[in-house]
Amino acid sequence: MKYILSLLLLIALIPSCKNASAPGAGNQAGVDSAAAPDSLTAPASFFPVADYIGGQLKIIDSLQLPISKTVIVNQHEALSAATDTELRAQAQQFRSPDINDPALKAKYTQTSIADQSVPSVTLIFSTADTSLVIQKINVYVKPDPVNNDKVTGVYMEKRFYKADTLYNQKLIWKTDKNMQVITEKKVNGKTLPVEQVKISWSY
Repeated sequence: MKYILSLLLLIALIPSCKNASAPGAGNQAGVDSAAAPDSLTAPASFFPVADYIGGQLKIIDSLQLPISKTVIVNQHEALSAATDTELRAQAQQFRSPDINDPALKAKYTQTSIADQSVPSVTLIFSTADTSLVIQKINVYVKPDPVNNDKVTGVYMEKRFYKADTLYNQKLIWKTDKNMQVITEKKVNGKTLPVEQVKISWSY
């Protein structure tokens, strides 16, 4: 993607490295709170999350990769084969809404955190408007001055209402590996059991 190629320039603009945690189970957001992000001038467009997810789906489809689904509720785990329809339905949650939409873009800011020890760059898109569905997006990038920079994953936080139910979601996409959607629901102030849906594929 053209956007990824421009990351080499982005890294050059970061004056000094600040440590950031790599994405993992212990830190889903993948950001060390002790590392203050560097502010950047807003680009013409933000990282195209929808296109990135779409590209991943094309790879899975073209290689006819086996897909499995794990659902965890109240520590009860159910494992089954997943269909392409189920995968695309879950993946769509990463693709909509699109913060590159002109009606939304002005309400988000972009910052970054660099970690030269890995090396990695975390692009962070966030908003102060609590009425917006997407509250935060982290895009994790492994810079490579020789080959193309590689996106290693995306983390997203969403908050929205459906009727009288409040949804809080954490969405995690690990490139070429799996995706997870963790959903907490509150109905009239009562918190329901958290549901974790994980869909995995393998090469």
